[in-house]
Amino acid sequence: MPGQAKILTPKEIDLVFKILESSRDKSIFALGIYTGMRIGEVIRLKQDQVFTDGGIRYQITVKRLKKKDAVYSDIPIHPKLRELLKDYKKDVKGQGWLFPSSESVTGHLSRERAHRILSEAFAALNLQGASTHSMRRSCLTFMSRAGIPLRTIQEISGHSNLGQLQTYLQVDPEDKHRAINVLKY
Repeated sequence: MPGQAKILTPKEIDLVFKILESSRDKSIFALGIYTGMRIGEVIRLKQDQVFTDGGIRYQITVKRLKKKDAVYSDIPIHPKLRELLKDYKKDVKGQGWLFPSSESVTGHLSRERAHRILSEAFAALNLQGASTHSMRRSCLTFMSRAGIPLRTIQEISGHSNLGQLQTYLQVDPEDKHRAINVLKY
């Protein structure tokens, strides 16, 4: 769809991981691509939402504010994300923010800085139309293409209704061919 962030291919996702140098930057990208979280949600994660004394949690609980209410999404941690977070855990000091920053007034990496880090990687790979929102759109689209029920994806993404969620999902022409070819009558 015009005006929406590019859906990254598996090959492009692999290239982004290869071009990102630090475990922090890889973890930021991995959290977006493997959870469907918005970049603002990723940078506001606290260490205790991801790490335990002994390692990495099995799911991340994300609090999302919806008009009057807070909605909680429990997002399981993908095995590849778990490995990247284990690497990153060695670099994080103290307690508090998962992505701390002494340069930010909030104490965590700013949205603008995270956006710049990832935008530079996308630009270096000449990924036209890619942005930090590409991580969320790619994650949700690939789940949909894999046949995951929309209600399940909605629980992960935190969308308040299926109509909102469907604007994130891109239909591949191959999806339409597969849909027609399942008809066996």
